[in-house]
Amino acid sequence: MSNDRLAAIADRLVAARRQGARIALEGADAPADFEEGFAVQDKVVAALASPVIGWKVMAVPQGPVIFAPILQSGRVAAGGTWEVVGREPAGIELEIAFRLGRDVPPGATPAQVLDAVESARVVFELCQSRLAEPAKQPRHVMLADCIANAGLAVGPEIRGWRSENLKERAGRLLVDGKVHVEGRSADPIGALQMLEPALTPRGKRLAAGQIVITGSLIGMNWLTGRHDLDGVIDGCGEVAITLAAA
Repeated sequence: MSNDRLAAIADRLVAARRQGARIALEGADAPADFEEGFAVQDKVVAALASPVIGWKVMAVPQGPVIFAPILQSGRVAAGGTWEVVGREPAGIELEIAFRLGRDVPPGATPAQVLDAVESARVVFELCQSRLAEPAKQPRHVMLADCIANAGLAVGPEIRGWRSENLKERAGRLLVDGKVHVEGRSADPIGALQMLEPALTPRGKRLAAGQIVITGSLIGMNWLTGRHDLDGVIDGCGEVAITLAAA
């Protein structure tokens, strides 16, 4: 693992992020494995110098649990406008998220992680890939690019969520008032609880106020142009923003 090579990859990703561009990472110019993916991600986040307000997490089939920080610089207020940088498409995911009310200690049990949750929320994950042909990229390369995260829009609290089953919740994305795509949740609580054991060995932690997003009900939806977006999850609530993309 050459630090100079990984630093050069990170520099390219930071520049692409600031320009709203997509770049090709191939051969020696790409992370070789998950360890290098995490190392590049750390360098990208350090260069962006924005507070971490949350995390996205996913389990790679036949692979590790991976994660990426969500940065304050990408937060868009619910009801606000996401002014997308650059000319590339903007990605929208509809998710159930959890906001932490207190720090989670290293080695916390799944029950302790759940106890630390202050609220559950309906959110839009805002995505921009800095990688050319993002659907074709291996997970360890996506990891270096913060798994395409660009930001977050947080909707209202899901009332009574602790007594509800959040699995298989139906949801939909409306674009300009018309249903664009529908889907269902998987296991939001399970996703939350698998994050801490992945964070701790890498010297990271779940902190009070952070928001953990748990996977899209509707897959990834790449959009261009200006649109009113409304995400609805049955029995949970909704979140809305205006998209202003190229």
